[in-house]
Amino acid sequence: MRLRFRLRREQKGMIFLALIILIVLMLIGTFYFYMRADSIHDRLKIDPVVKSLVLVEDEGRLLFADLFLCYPESGRGALVTIPENTGGIYDSLKNADGTRGRVDRIDEVYAERGLDAFKAEVEKLVDQSISFVLEISLSNMERLADLLGGLSVFIQSPVDARGENGEAWLLPSGSVRLLGDKTRVYMTYRLPDEDDSAVRERRQTMVVALLSALKESKSAILDKKNFAEFSSCFSTNLGKKYFAEFFDIITAIDYERITQLEVTGLSQNIDGKVLLYPFRNGDFIKEVVRRAATSIISSTDRSNDRSYAIEIQNGTRVRGLAHNTQILLQGAGFDVINTANAPRDDYEETEILDLVGNPDAAKAIGDFIRCTKITEIAVSQDDDEVDIPNYDFILILGRDFDGRWVHPKN
Repeated sequence: MRLRFRLRREQKGMIFLALIILIVLMLIGTFYFYMRADSIHDRLKIDPVVKSLVLVEDEGRLLFADLFLCYPESGRGALVTIPENTGGIYDSLKNADGTRGRVDRIDEVYAERGLDAFKAEVEKLVDQSISFVLEISLSNMERLADLLGGLSVFIQSPVDARGENGEAWLLPSGSVRLLGDKTRVYMTYRLPDEDDSAVRERRQTMVVALLSALKESKSAILDKKNFAEFSSCFSTNLGKKYFAEFFDIITAIDYERITQLEVTGLSQNIDGKVLLYPFRNGDFIKEVVRRAATSIISSTDRSNDRSYAIEIQNGTRVRGLAHNTQILLQGAGFDVINTANAPRDDYEETEILDLVGNPDAAKAIGDFIRCTKITEIAVSQDDDEVDIPNYDFILILGRDFDGRWVHPKN
């Protein structure tokens, strides 16, 4: 009798536990459905910056990846290239002994673990949650180029070369509209004297050209008769309804003013692979992305403001310091038009030279990197023998600059 009573009590406990689990599962399902049913515009009330991962792949191989930030209210956007050989310890990759956390290139995550794992690793790299994914194959980019009447790019010099497999690379110079397989050539060719950065910059330019062309053809694409064909060229983490809403948002961006940035770092050869390690243990790119997001939000209405041009000069022996600082300043909305080496490489102090007599603008640059040494330089507009610079400020980097802040000596 006692045993029967005990079994009944245990059965009631199991039933009660099962009911609790069922209720929890129903709540999770309801929450998931709510999140899926919530419109993109409603999500923007929580986070106003649209954060997307844009990828171009070719037969399962990652060719190019960009973090696309845009702020619909201002029409401003920023693209941050994630180099395919970005090095790191990736938890999603296994070592030979089966343990996780392999040192490798980030495109190996895409190849071995797929898009979701790649997205998760990029989120850790930039310290941002990415809501949307837009993936396109190179063959579908060719198809889109034809559907859109070509993708507009500027090619500085004509291309007449051959690839390793004997394929012909032929492109004219000047402003051209690339159709069909010419888009593939533009995305894949590489001349002997080109470095990785030049190739990635060209591929990012093509992404901008594609987004611009989509914007130009927005009305036609959103027509119900056409949208299915256009949307079939993309793979996304959105349903058809929400992809149309997402498309409506990204085609509201002014792509003539988009900020183009890139993850930079030091290259190292690890086990026969060249890995690019982001500067300052990855903190540099996190700062760039945060500044880029802040910049596109704070630039809601700057149509009447003058954009002051800056040249950055490296006054130290630290290689790449001017280029990295350029990326940092551009991410914050400053207009850096040139980088160069300073007249010498032993500057102790970082200094800003004001060539236009605008102390407020000079101070804004100084405040961003904590530089207080500002010198006004008189430039005569009437002296024909003096070359008038086409920039307003010169930022000379000294030994007191650590790549982010100026640290004055006590």
